[in-house]
Amino acid sequence: MVLQSIRDRLTGVLAFVILGLLVIPFAFVGVNEYFSSGSLNQVALVNDEEITFDQFNQSFLNYRRQRQQQLGAAFDPEAFDGLIARLEHLDRMIDEELLRQAAVALGYDVDNTLLAEQIRTIPAFQVDGVFNSDVYQARLLAEGLTISQFEQQLRQAAIMETLPRGILESSFATPLEAERLIGLLQQQRGFDAVTVPADPASIDTEFSDDEIAGWFADNQQRFMTEEQLTIEYLELNADRFPPAEAPDEAVLQASYEAQKGRFLVPEQREVSHILIEVPATASSTELEQGRLEAEVLSQRAKAGEDFATLAMDNSEDIGSASAGGSLGLLEQGIMPEAFEAAVYDLTLADPISEPIQTGFGWHVILLTGIEPASGMDFEAAREVLLEEAQQEQAERQFLEFADRLVDIVYEDPTTLEAASLDLELDIQTEGPFTRAGGFGVSAEPAVLSAAFSDLVLEQGSASDLIELSPTRAVVLRVLEHEPVRAQTLDEVRDQVLALLRQERAEALARAQADSMLARVAAGEELAAVAEEAGLIVVNVAAARRQTMSPDPVAVQNVFKLPRPAEDSPGYHVVDAANGSALIILRSVTDGEVDEASGFGSAQAGQMMGTVVGSVESNALIQQLREAASVSIFEDRLGVSR
Repeated sequence: MVLQSIRDRLTGVLAFVILGLLVIPFAFVGVNEYFSSGSLNQVALVNDEEITFDQFNQSFLNYRRQRQQQLGAAFDPEAFDGLIARLEHLDRMIDEELLRQAAVALGYDVDNTLLAEQIRTIPAFQVDGVFNSDVYQARLLAEGLTISQFEQQLRQAAIMETLPRGILESSFATPLEAERLIGLLQQQRGFDAVTVPADPASIDTEFSDDEIAGWFADNQQRFMTEEQLTIEYLELNADRFPPAEAPDEAVLQASYEAQKGRFLVPEQREVSHILIEVPATASSTELEQGRLEAEVLSQRAKAGEDFATLAMDNSEDIGSASAGGSLGLLEQGIMPEAFEAAVYDLTLADPISEPIQTGFGWHVILLTGIEPASGMDFEAAREVLLEEAQQEQAERQFLEFADRLVDIVYEDPTTLEAASLDLELDIQTEGPFTRAGGFGVSAEPAVLSAAFSDLVLEQGSASDLIELSPTRAVVLRVLEHEPVRAQTLDEVRDQVLALLRQERAEALARAQADSMLARVAAGEELAAVAEEAGLIVVNVAAARRQTMSPDPVAVQNVFKLPRPAEDSPGYHVVDAANGSALIILRSVTDGEVDEASGFGSAQAGQMMGTVVGSVESNALIQQLREAASVSIFEDRLGVSR
């Protein structure tokens, strides 16, 4: 069940492939044998199991890409680039590692055969519904993963999900709990609202230098730069090599002959048969008796009796007798030699054989159809063979260049100049970019992992060869490193002034809403008070939690307010999306069970059971946390608060 759930999720994640693939949204840890790391590369230590920066960065980038695809234009890069977002993601990874450790301690594991079968059923790894190993490797390579890494991640995910899934599947809710849930979820609230907008443009106050400096000092953590790199790199790309020479015709012809089965579908013959079984140890008398019986059946069929009926009544081939003796379409090389020879001697004009002997006994064969050979002859297949031969030659050339590049850089890993001159490759630069990635090669997870590794960043060495695809690879080194630092007031003065005006505008909007509330609570008419301020009253008769008008934030806050007294409304000021809102809460009506609406007691019970299971799962994680030894190294995440 756990693997099936993961496969189902991959079906959807790898639809955005994969994954932007494998945008596989797993955060898996504890797989130390697959990621080389030293103690300085740890971002967390969970009961002596390390979470390395490489593991964290790969997981965080996948999560960030997934959220970007989900949110589209609403995606805010800044919300996912700071330390808070990274710490929250690391926190989830720690929880998952604790769950994995607990499951392993209880003896949970995943069968290799089941794991392989689940991988084969993932649509992103299939061609025309069939698993394709080349596609599998290419998809993983595009995400910077090896097969062993991915399979270990999938295994760890299945193990990690075992305990919480077991809790969720065994949780339930009582009918009373389900009824209460419906009451809350389907609840409706009636209220009047006046939204008081915050308008920073209307703030013409001149802030003093002391005010600006004081506010900046109190909020300096909001103005930290991110760690950034600028790199130089050499790129090998087979697409940029000169076109490979066309191979000789003899080479193409030999390739065609070696792969003829790939291009040609041989002639197939549709046949039925009647089998009179004779054991291999039968005497000559028994053999002759079987032949005579088959001879009689052959003559009856030739005389016009229905062959299918004869087969159903007389054939001793259990597998085909019930189908009238039909064996379907056959091609050469499948059946015993004597049987096959007889099949290909028959014609549609003379379709019934004499008795034919094989190791099974005596057969009477009926030819019912001929599918002629089809496919591509050499001339038709020539272009395909030529393209493949040139591609193979390009890949060989690519590997030769890659080996040469590695050898040269290994001799002096402090420079790319020698390799650039020897291989006639331009040294390219990119950056600055953060650990979240940039554009071009710096958007590749494998490049980011290498660029921020100890070898490249701390030791100043060129990277190992980074394979981005079977025909594309890079080697890089760091040109400039900008560590995290606090920005000066001069650098962010305009931002500070904008935030000061926004805060002042929000405070004024809140004060105005509070003043209006006091007047209405004292007996003045809401409409008159609003009109005096140039604002409008919105009457909402029955808002639900999903209601967007008059303001989605205000509506959410309305549902946090206490119920009004039976004989009088409630007067409140709540935050709105931009400013504040004066709310007169008049009614609260709990939802009721309505099976016809599609959300009845069964659905509510299932949802409440899930809620209960989630609470219990969180309680388990909390217990594991309290019993665990967890160390977090914030400074190794590359950003500050």
